[in-house]
Amino acid sequence: MAGRPLREQLAEALGLIEGLGVEVEQLRAENASLRDRVSHLEAELARNSQNSSKPPSTDPIGPRQSRAERRAAAKDERRRQGKQPGAPGATLARREPDVSVIHRPVICWCCGEDLAGAEVMGEVRRQVIDLPPVRPVVTEHVAQRRRCSCGAETVAEFPPEARAPVCWGPEVRAFALYLMDRQHLPVERTAELLRDVLGAPVSTGWLCMLQLEAAGKLPPFLAVLKERLAAEPVVHADETGTRVRTTKHWVHTVTTGLLTLLAVDPKRGADALEAIGVLPDYEGTIVHDGWAPYELMDAATHAQCGAHILRHVAAVGEMSIFHIWAHQMTRVLLDAKAASENAAAAERPKVSPKNAALIRRRYHDTLDVAFALLPAGPPPSRRHHGGWTSGQRKAWNLATRMRRDTDQVLRLLDDTRVPFDNNTAERALRMVKLHDKVSGCFHSLASAQAFADVRSYLQTAAGHGENLLGVLHQLFTTGPWLPPQPAGGT
Repeated sequence: MAGRPLREQLAEALGLIEGLGVEVEQLRAENASLRDRVSHLEAELARNSQNSSKPPSTDPIGPRQSRAERRAAAKDERRRQGKQPGAPGATLARREPDVSVIHRPVICWCCGEDLAGAEVMGEVRRQVIDLPPVRPVVTEHVAQRRRCSCGAETVAEFPPEARAPVCWGPEVRAFALYLMDRQHLPVERTAELLRDVLGAPVSTGWLCMLQLEAAGKLPPFLAVLKERLAAEPVVHADETGTRVRTTKHWVHTVTTGLLTLLAVDPKRGADALEAIGVLPDYEGTIVHDGWAPYELMDAATHAQCGAHILRHVAAVGEMSIFHIWAHQMTRVLLDAKAASENAAAAERPKVSPKNAALIRRRYHDTLDVAFALLPAGPPPSRRHHGGWTSGQRKAWNLATRMRRDTDQVLRLLDDTRVPFDNNTAERALRMVKLHDKVSGCFHSLASAQAFADVRSYLQTAAGHGENLLGVLHQLFTTGPWLPPQPAGGT
């Protein structure tokens, strides 16, 4: 710089400073965006079944218990195993014996005298309930061929179960299907168990075909089931993913607890709901988790699962600025639940107008608090831009949804038949996830749908208190069991 005019040196320095200032602003903006990305990723890592819609099966083994549950367990480390004080017992009841065995004392324990002719002074009885040795019973069906006086020969017909020169009967078929689709044994282990019990090899291919055979007998049951579901005032709907070979498919359910329909479809959205055939024309109330395609069922009334809302509120409440708000909103939702349950216990169709209006006012006041804690206006369309953190965006999305869907979130105030949560649908899908863990993917869409049809049959029968081996035996003999008409039905 020697020899250059001072004015030029000063202008160059100012230009350099200005350029550095622009670079600093860019770095600050980039730093804020990266901080927001890090907080977003940390929030994703912190998601579990307590603060999101993730199922408990995805939680790490350690944190599955809540903090309160872990504290309670730590205080009671010496809690004994087995039956706890106050819990109902499950003692076996005495039965009419099939066999009685008399045990006689031989000699006196005191003097050693022979007791063969001694007087009987009393008896003490104990019963042992056991299974007889399992052995298959082979029934040979002989179809005679007889010649008429006209010269024609007629062969007798075999019963339906005698479908081949040697085949398994309906009891074995029912037991095998029960093991696979109720107890969820893998096909290979089912074949192994049957081989050990029956003393003859059982083909895994036969077991797979057995599911398809059973599903082929269920259309009369499925038709009645869909008709009954369409007439129910309240149904629960949900869906979960499964795999057919390497492709993700979806298992959908429509259920009331007593009635359960499961269906598999390659799609998750409205097309799949249309294909199931219950919801498109349904005019009752659908309880769901707020997923958008359910809203397309515009003939129905909708109610959103309060348990899902509570988990989202808990996730927002993990930010310190929203902690008090989350506590207040949780209290409002739980008070709505209690008011609905109390009204239902009193056999009232809805919560009293006064109590319902009070809960709604508290609900909207609490939402106003949430918006007051957020920056003005909606968040920018792109994440990590415009000064909104991922936590603020999450809070705005939740508060906006709860304001838009107020009637659905608080539907239980207007109809006490609507429960607070959607656990009924989640329980209906739980065994699908167990099947995925135990047996892996389905090998074809046909086998996946066969599993869903048989599970619909078994879960509906279980809801009605039926013996499941009995209804499976009936399926392979006289035809499917059908759910009874409700009281007052035609």
